[in-house]
Amino acid sequence: MMLLAWILGPFCCGFAHIAAAAQAAGRAADAAVRTEPAAFAIDSQPLHDALQAYSQATGRSVLYDAGQVVHLRSMAVHGALDPDAALAALLQGTGMQARFASTGAFVIVPVEPPASTAVHGEGGIALHAAFYGRVQRVATSILCADAGLSIGRYRLAISAYVSGSGELRRVKAAAQGHAELEPRIEASLEGARLEIEPPPALIQPIVLLVTQQAGRLKACAS
Repeated sequence: MMLLAWILGPFCCGFAHIAAAAQAAGRAADAAVRTEPAAFAIDSQPLHDALQAYSQATGRSVLYDAGQVVHLRSMAVHGALDPDAALAALLQGTGMQARFASTGAFVIVPVEPPASTAVHGEGGIALHAAFYGRVQRVATSILCADAGLSIGRYRLAISAYVSGSGELRRVKAAAQGHAELEPRIEASLEGARLEIEPPPALIQPIVLLVTQQAGRLKACAS
């Protein structure tokens, strides 16, 4: 099975509950993602609340580990700002950073430590490439088997942890313009067995992105 639309990337670390900010704009079926400068009025507050306020103002979906932000406070963000600049200002001094899976979805993770030497060299690169290839094939097979999900007709960002035995855990999805499908996508992938152990020094959670294509057949071509 081939799937050219998937983009997979490692993000950073910890094995805890992943929370999705429940924002009004992101949960509306046809919510627009704001990319032009906008007026922000976000006070310094618990980072969880600030992320929800930012998400509501921009329409961007955000995934993050609730345990990693529970004791953090945001910086205040006021005035007319580019959404990217506003997000950077909001996170300043928190020890967290944004990693974008698409224009409309991003993941909040700790500032990355120096890359592990375990992933360097031909052997480490090959192990990670084989692992990500397996994740792609398994996720593709599961999601494309459900015609109701119409994979490939919208942008979809997925964040997941991989257990030591090679199962997808704590799956969270952000389906741009199709928030009603997110619980179904998460349930479909939760517990999926990869039949391969994660490589050493895998940085988690992993994030997957399927980009919008002309139709389901292209995204789910076999």
